[in-house]
Amino acid sequence: MAADSQQDAPWKPGTAVFDKSSHMVGVIQDQRGPMLTLIRPSGLSWQTSIVSVRLLDDRERIQLAALARHQQVQTLAKLRRRVAL
Repeated sequence: MAADSQQDAPWKPGTAVFDKSSHMVGVIQDQRGPMLTLIRPSGLSWQTSIVSVRLLDDRERIQLAALARHQQVQTLAKLRRRVAL
């Protein structure tokens, strides 16, 4: 059996994946049977089938890290605006 098969893949909470059905990167938040709940750094979450995900490649890993940095910058900007009021 191939190392990248669905049975061998680590579909655990916290695993970063690419969802082929939505064409988005996300992190596994929960698994219920054959369904996964994924979340992006922005807080957007969605459900997808376990057969629709695969582990990230290098480019997608960079993309997810950039999304997380962008979300941190947005959060800091909101906090600064609140403090300035």
